[in-house]
Amino acid sequence: MNFPSIRSVFKGASRSFLRFPLAIVLAVAATVFCIKRSHLHWDEGDVYFWYVNIVAAAYLGMMLSIALTVLAERKQLKRGVAAAIQGGVLLLGAAYYFSLPDHFTAQAAMRFVLFALGLHWLVACIGFVGWGGGDNGFWVYNKRLFLRILTSGLYTVVLYLGLVIALSAIEHLFTIQVPNDLYSDLWFVLGGVFNTWFFLAGFPADYENPKTITEYPKGLKVFTQFVLLPILTVYLLILYAYMIRIGVTAVWPYGWVSYMVLAFSVAGILAILLVWPLRDEKDNKWISGYSRFFYFALLPLVILLGFAIWKRVASYGITEQRYFVLVLACWLLFVALYFLLSKRKSIRLIPLSLCVLAFVVSFGPWGAAGVSLRIQRGRLRALLEKDRLMADGRLTGQQVPVGLSDRKEITGLTEYIVQMHGYKALQPWFVTDLDSLIGHARRPQYTALDDQFRTRVLLREMKIEYTNSYEVEEDRAEDFYADVEKPAEEAIVTTGYDYLVSNIYFTVGRHQVNIDSSHYQLGKYALLVRMDTATNQLRLFPGKDSVLTIGLAAVLDAIPSHNEEQTVHMPRDKMFVETGNSQWGCLLSITRCNGDVHKGDKKMIRSLSGYLLMKKK
Repeated sequence: MNFPSIRSVFKGASRSFLRFPLAIVLAVAATVFCIKRSHLHWDEGDVYFWYVNIVAAAYLGMMLSIALTVLAERKQLKRGVAAAIQGGVLLLGAAYYFSLPDHFTAQAAMRFVLFALGLHWLVACIGFVGWGGGDNGFWVYNKRLFLRILTSGLYTVVLYLGLVIALSAIEHLFTIQVPNDLYSDLWFVLGGVFNTWFFLAGFPADYENPKTITEYPKGLKVFTQFVLLPILTVYLLILYAYMIRIGVTAVWPYGWVSYMVLAFSVAGILAILLVWPLRDEKDNKWISGYSRFFYFALLPLVILLGFAIWKRVASYGITEQRYFVLVLACWLLFVALYFLLSKRKSIRLIPLSLCVLAFVVSFGPWGAAGVSLRIQRGRLRALLEKDRLMADGRLTGQQVPVGLSDRKEITGLTEYIVQMHGYKALQPWFVTDLDSLIGHARRPQYTALDDQFRTRVLLREMKIEYTNSYEVEEDRAEDFYADVEKPAEEAIVTTGYDYLVSNIYFTVGRHQVNIDSSHYQLGKYALLVRMDTATNQLRLFPGKDSVLTIGLAAVLDAIPSHNEEQTVHMPRDKMFVETGNSQWGCLLSITRCNGDVHKGDKKMIRSLSGYLLMKKK
């Protein structure tokens, strides 16, 4: 085995630099500012985000430089033209940098992610767009890219771990103090410079389109055919079973089913791409059939996805997250119909369409930010106008009573707009300059100038109290506490009953309206006892087809609402409920309960304890 000489290493590195000079320079710049950012002192926060912005701009510029280098090589452009194109990359990177805010905003982060994804997909397809031919060259090119990414990542991690162990050995064996910053600096250098340079050194330079693919990894075929595709088939059956359940029960799909459908779709498309070169082999004709079956089976799931997300949109409007789900649902429908109906099926369409989509939805009034801001700001305006806090597009500045539900929604919408789009998105509604208003607002000690603080300042100007989503109306007059007279040390009479459950106990937090439940075993019968604090009922499920409802209204009505003592001692005959159905009989004996008394003398239980007698008829 021949080890590479230092000369050959430098020769390969210089060849890579000459091929991708701007990309490597930007990678070095990003690494330098990552190190500088990590060395910032806690009181230097004013430059923190400028360093972050430089890193973001350098990273996107690096990816765009790589993509345009591939384009120049593929079209065999002259060096002067290629250099001018790279100069344009610098200008775009600088423009992007100066467009960024000096503090974190979710909108800027979202746009960076979209640009990064779009540029990655651009690198994957730009060398094979508009040149005709088949997809073999495209598949081989991306296979080499993928393997190079894995190889460079593995080398970087192993090299970092080896150097960290070496530094630790020096520190402990020679008692030499190694600065803690050196470990993070080493990671930035290896991840930012070495990893990038090593990856570009093996970047494919062959854009030919072979008639057949001869080098197909056997392990990849085995993994896809015998692991990934069977799992996807099981997943497909689960989703179809869920659709059948929706049809039978007429219950709308839950929002989280959107993520399940998207995960299945992405994994299925990836699996088909992985085995795509084998579709014409004699023993693998099933691949074409499976591909067509997958896209056909995907159509009902896309409809399910649309219903699931539209239910959320109809109730709460479009946010960035729901916008992306809707866009991906449309993209999946487009891809499925393309591969089902098109005579010439090209897998290049997948990264190309995703690339275009990522850039299109990242800006403009049609983009994720524009649409979501317009919808959510419209909802907020409608609420303010309904509560007479706004007229003719301006806040009235009047103090008017606003119900709890509207206060919650106004708070939530304002906080969402401030977090995702910045408080200046609401400036047209205010007479006061918001920069001045927030800058001069008095902050309690240790309160950060964060989005919640900015929201509170805006709400004060709107004459609205900041209201958390979990708050409820404060209509509680007092507490009530009750137990049975002399309940201690008394034997429980079980005559006529088969089972005794001696530890019935439920508790919920103050003001919470929820359903709590506990499980018990009655011989061969499994008993579920459910406490519904909204209706003050116990529901017993001693079998699949048997339900008993124990109403506690009579017990609560017997407890005095206004009492001098902390605890009321109730007669035993006032603290039990007996009921039954055709299959079971039961008796609930309450030993202690407490709760809140609300307006209209309505009582709500916070905790209840006692025992339960059950008999099988």
